Amino acid sequence: MSKNSDKPLHMFRQVWSKFENRVSTRLKPQEKWVHPKDRIKRWKILEGDTVKVIAGDAKHQVGKVQTIDMFTNRVWVEGVKMGRNTSPNEISKSPSESEKKGGWWLRPTLKAIHVSNVMHIYPDDLKDNSIPDKEKRRVRVKWKKVDIDGKGMMRWRRVVCGTDDVVIPFPPRPEKPEYNQEKSPWDTSKELASEMTWSISKDYPLPPGVIDELRDRHKPWRYNYLHKNRPFV
Repeated sequence: MSKNSDKPLHMFRQVWSKFENRVSTRLKPQEKWVHPKDRIKRWKILEGDTVKVIAGDAKHQVGKVQTIDMFTNRVWVEGVKMGRNTSPNEISKSPSESEKKGGWWLRPTLKAIHVSNVMHIYPDDLKDNSIPDKEKRRVRVKWKKVDIDGKGMMRWRRVVCGTDDVVIPFPPRPEKPEYNQEKSPWDTSKELASEMTWSISKDYPLPPGVIDELRDRHKPWRYNYLHKNRPFV
């Protein structure tokens, strides 16, 4: 028996070490943390928007926003700022990569970009494919109520700063995934699900005399104004 066995459980010293159960940083990199007061409250850049990088190694590159992280104020843009990540060969899924055995290898991956390093592009420049990416105009955007139908119906839209009618359109909604419609033994048929199995009746489930016998007439809470809706049975 140890000398500390007579101590309460909360008094035991927690034995810990930074080398205990340590995972390689290649497999578990530390996540970036941003204080809640510094997080963006209302995003102007949404998933599916076409943006232009204005700073960093990928400056002047244009791409579509794939993912946004509202907790760290970062975005991932398709085809922009590609990097390489080390991972074990056992987790590879492509047939060509599955042939490798043992060791580590590098796989291409998207790197995050801070949201302050990307901006929207003027809508007219997006429609003209002859304009190179470097010459496409970047614009600031603000949220503003706009009359969308000319009849006074005001809705919040993203408007280019300095203008009143140049609106950044919302990206199209992602298509819903197609579910497998194949029948399985666990599916309930339509006829069985629509079958009426409950008979509607206005009668009490028990005769009134039996209900009175189940109640205790001598309990002080038989009728209380504060609990008048509470069932007695």
